[in-house]
Amino acid sequence: MNGAFVISLDFELYWGVRDSKSLEHYKENILGVWDMMPRLLDLLSEFNVKATFATVGLLSFESKEALIAAIPDKLPDYTHKAYNWYPDYLTQIGHSEEDDKIHFAPSLIKKIHDAGVHEICTHTFSHYYTLEAGASIESFNADIEAAKKRWHALGIPMNTIIFPRNQYNDEYLKACKEAGFIGFRGTEDSWLYKPMSRLKENSWRRFLRLIDSYWNISGLHCNDWDELLDSSGLYNIPASRFLRPYPSKLRFLEGLRLKRITDAMTYAAMAGKIYHLWWHPHNFGKDIQKNLNFLRAILEHQHTLYKIYGFESRTMNKCYSIINNYEQR
Repeated sequence: MNGAFVISLDFELYWGVRDSKSLEHYKENILGVWDMMPRLLDLLSEFNVKATFATVGLLSFESKEALIAAIPDKLPDYTHKAYNWYPDYLTQIGHSEEDDKIHFAPSLIKKIHDAGVHEICTHTFSHYYTLEAGASIESFNADIEAAKKRWHALGIPMNTIIFPRNQYNDEYLKACKEAGFIGFRGTEDSWLYKPMSRLKENSWRRFLRLIDSYWNISGLHCNDWDELLDSSGLYNIPASRFLRPYPSKLRFLEGLRLKRITDAMTYAAMAGKIYHLWWHPHNFGKDIQKNLNFLRAILEHQHTLYKIYGFESRTMNKCYSIINNYEQR
């Protein structure tokens, strides 16, 4: 089997960072998504690259009234109250995309869908944190049902789940399997990337992950096709590398950051493995052209590897189909 190049993006706007970044500080990044996203879709189309867009359900509504009506009955009761977006936080949002491009994005979701080649999957309904105190299987199941109901109404199948903050464990994977999902994005196989709550996260791990973006200290994280079936029964298409945004203070290291990615891609292509790159659209909401130029260099390399080794762009959902066809031979 040939290797595969997988891209996934966690599309969440302010729902994904409200607890960690003030709107005053991060508004440029969020609003920049509206300029960046059409350019990103054009760039992906130029290189015939397909992506998986994991989308927070709350983004998809045409109006505040419709959003509120879709809130599940069972809500998480996080100990850290900043994680509780709703229902109280909803009094602060606008009425629709027209007056609130921080919390609504149905037209951007339509652009992704209308491209006809990308996968739209769930990033949960509310950007649900499974490993934070106050989360529960009951409220998670309610959240997932709300997400499935919303995407079903839009005619979008839900085969993949990507967990916010990459937080998951066996109990939640089992719940996803029972809810009908086929696969998920797991973390890199290293203690640096092991899923954990924000409370247990530490600055030392974050620092080492930053170093790992430039120098190989944790491995290449390219994955074999025959090792993707998780014990939960879901397919795990693990992350290989988080594509960090343009770093103005570390711009002199951009060559190393690019080489870290392209070296692993080359290995995956030659060895017939999967390389999975991921990021958030709001990471590219600032320094848009510099970020897209960096991505262009990656896509140019993938195009070269495709011509030589058949290293083709695949969505996560397409990977499941390839595995199933291979297993049935």
